[in-house]
Amino acid sequence: MLLLDNDDVRKVLDVGSCLDALEDAYRAQAAGRAVTRQRTQTYLPLAEPGLSYCLKTMEGAFLDGAYATLRLTSDVVSEQPVNGVARREKLARGPGGTYCGLILVFSVERLEPVAILHDGYLQLFRVACTSALSARLLARPDASTLGLLGSSGQAWAHLVAMNAVRRLSRVRVYSPNPEHRGIFAERARRELGLKAEAVDSARDAVSDADLVVAATNTSQPIVNGSWIAPGAHVVSIVSGDLKTQRRELDDETLRRAALVIAHSKEAARAQQHGDLWGPVSAGILQWEQIYDLSEVVAGKAPGRARAEDITVFKNNVGMGLQFAAVAPRIYELARTAGIGRELPAEWFLQHMKP
Repeated sequence: MLLLDNDDVRKVLDVGSCLDALEDAYRAQAAGRAVTRQRTQTYLPLAEPGLSYCLKTMEGAFLDGAYATLRLTSDVVSEQPVNGVARREKLARGPGGTYCGLILVFSVERLEPVAILHDGYLQLFRVACTSALSARLLARPDASTLGLLGSSGQAWAHLVAMNAVRRLSRVRVYSPNPEHRGIFAERARRELGLKAEAVDSARDAVSDADLVVAATNTSQPIVNGSWIAPGAHVVSIVSGDLKTQRRELDDETLRRAALVIAHSKEAARAQQHGDLWGPVSAGILQWEQIYDLSEVVAGKAPGRARAEDITVFKNNVGMGLQFAAVAPRIYELARTAGIGRELPAEWFLQHMKP
């Protein structure tokens, strides 16, 4: 059994292989060859105001695969406003300022666990590559200007992934902290050779962009639909749940969209994800007009019809299927490369004595 930390995962996971693994997974899902459970989140209130504990789990597997995968996180979550804007943030409350997120990979034939992965690096890129897959399928082929909202690790992963599916000629990045967005833009110039600039408002980032990506932790809309240029492909990653309703997109964004794709419409309806639930409740959209990404991948849903159409991908929820697609590949590559720490599998197995 292998224990793989984020540095180990980074050594064997690249954007191209992550995109390919996810595309295969959604095609399998559309064909009924995959099983996945929508994530569950169990909350406990903490003594400190505005803080709660959250245990989140999800799992997935392929009917013709050799592995089943479980992803879990143990989080302390803050939902306090920052500069007057509601935001949700995971806090590093583990020993030494750490987080806890694990991916367990099991052999379906031998039942034993074959790997435990830290989820931090994979978490960033499975979200970003899912968004980039939507852009590869729905953005105009000549899309080259990216308006990016956010300057976190998730925003960086989205920049890298979007640059892999479209040749970016210009990037405009906005986040509320001027220092952070400046550092982000400088890194994009230095490491990716992109023409990147930090701008002073979300509107400055979004206006005239071919690709718009909101990769924030806000709980209130940050994208105004009137800013979006005709022909743009818009991505949003904030989801929320029944406990915390969150949005990145306003109603006008969905009103102007010619095509709206969800990562999981089922989850959006069950958990009342605001960016989809709100416009449907307001009569702007109907659930029948929204398709899943897996349907687009499999050719079971319409794609972009016209160059001037605005398309929206709501990357609204994490799914166990994503981790089932990518984590076993990482395990096999790490095993071949001799990467990771070996643990005795018998530590995690037991005899059932009467």
